[in-house]
Amino acid sequence: MTTLSNKTSETPRPVVGALLRTARRNRDLTLQELSSLADLSVGYLSQVERDIATPSLGSLSRLAAALELELGHFISIPNTRGLTTSAKDRETIRVREGGMTYQQLHGEFVGASFSAFLITLPAGFTTETDQHFGEEFIEVRSGRVIFEIDGQTYDLEAGDTLHFRSDLRHQARNPENFDAVVFWLGNGPTFQQRAEIAAVATDE
Repeated sequence: MTTLSNKTSETPRPVVGALLRTARRNRDLTLQELSSLADLSVGYLSQVERDIATPSLGSLSRLAAALELELGHFISIPNTRGLTTSAKDRETIRVREGGMTYQQLHGEFVGASFSAFLITLPAGFTTETDQHFGEEFIEVRSGRVIFEIDGQTYDLEAGDTLHFRSDLRHQARNPENFDAVVFWLGNGPTFQQRAEIAAVATDE
């Protein structure tokens, strides 16, 4: 079984829902207004604020940008600013306990146009339904993942790949009772502040 990371922080994770609700209210935004800014439905945002739904890293990045916050306001993210990452030292990014985990593979530099992660989907986990600009490439490294893309079903096992436009409604689920690991490559809004982060790094 492929393991995502051998380095996991022991620091308790923040409750995303409470942080999101506080940040929204501090900016005097209604759920409808935040929905328009982040291009996410009101019903979905309500579920996230009540910790019923777990946002993907991409959706959380869009919410952070809409609220003029850094992604690190909601979750702990690795301080990766170089061109390489070490397999033995990579940290795991987790939005919420029990949700997907992400291991960052891409480097950081001004003008970078895509992000890459190893993503683990827990047993029985179903992602949110998403739709945004960009495109995505998936390779299943272990386990099985079923993708629903624009009404079509794609049942993938280890070694299978999938490449699709992100503006098509898409969702993924792990139907098995064990984790699935996928390699994800995309140029959508996963890290909207990457260019700014890299620019700051070059100035230090």
